[in-house]
Amino acid sequence: FRWLSLMKLPLSVFLFAVAASAAFPCPFKRALTDGLTGNDVLMVQNLITRSPYVTAPVNKNSQYDADTKNAVTQFQQGEGITASGIFDEVTAVRLLEKHSYDGYKDDGQILPGYLYKVHIPVHRNRSLESVATLYDSQMNVLLKFLVRAKGQNAADGSPLSELCSNGNTPTGLMLFDLNSPEDAPTYGPFPINRCVSGLRGNAAFLLPTFRSGILMHTGEWTGWRPPFPMPDSHGCIHAWPEAIRAVWQLLTSRLGVAVHENPYGTWPYPYTPQGLISIEQVD
Repeated sequence: FRWLSLMKLPLSVFLFAVAASAAFPCPFKRALTDGLTGNDVLMVQNLITRSPYVTAPVNKNSQYDADTKNAVTQFQQGEGITASGIFDEVTAVRLLEKHSYDGYKDDGQILPGYLYKVHIPVHRNRSLESVATLYDSQMNVLLKFLVRAKGQNAADGSPLSELCSNGNTPTGLMLFDLNSPEDAPTYGPFPINRCVSGLRGNAAFLLPTFRSGILMHTGEWTGWRPPFPMPDSHGCIHAWPEAIRAVWQLLTSRLGVAVHENPYGTWPYPYTPQGLISIEQVD
C-alpha cells in the first residue's frame, strides 16, 4: 500500500482507492449503490429485511433501487454507522454479524405428499458432528446416524458461512430427492440424496439461486476411517458409508422411494422430489 503516493492524489481519488482496497466479507465483493444489479444485491435484500430497523418494503428484485437504498439507510441509522445509503464494507460486516442466522426451527412435522424427511440439528461450530434422523411420512423414526455439515475454510482459516459458495450446509427446510450414485469415489458407491430447492429459512433464498449441488453422501476419503471425524465438504452433508447405504435401502425397500437417474445439477430439476430435509442450528 503506497501511502505517500496516494497522499498526492485528489481527495476523491484517494477515498476511492482506499474503498477499493477494502476486503468485503464473503459473500460480498463490492460496494453497492444506485443502479447496480446482481445476486449480491438480492442477498442484501433478503438479509436486511430481518433488521428491526428496516420498516420500509423491499422488493427482492436484484436491483439496488430506491427501496433497497432506503432499507440500507435505515439499517445504517439503526446500527449507528454512517448512513450513506451505500452498502459498504462496514455495513456488510454488520449485516452478516446481525442477520446471517435465520432463526429457523424444525416443526416436528412432514408436509403432506412427501415420503420421508431427514432432520439434522447443527451447531454454530460446524466442526462438531451431529446426529441426523430419518423419518417416514408418519414421522416414525427409521434411522439415526452421524453427519458432518461443515464446508470449506477461507484463506485465513476461518470457516465459510452457509451464505458463501463452498461454505457450510445451509439451514432451513428443503426439498430432497434420491438420485443414483455420483461418478466419483469421493461421493461413495451408493445412491445420494440431493437438496433441490429451499422452502424455509436461509435455504428458501439460497437454493438454487446461490447454492446448488448440495448432497447427502459418503465417500472414499483418503486417510479416513470410522470413528474419526469426517472431512469437510463443499456444502454437502457427509455421513459414514454404512449410514448412506442404510438410508438408500430403507427408502427404497420400506418406503417405495424411487432412485431417480442422477441429473448432475441439471436445472430445472427434472423430477418431483420425494422427500424433505430440515437443518436447524440448535445453539
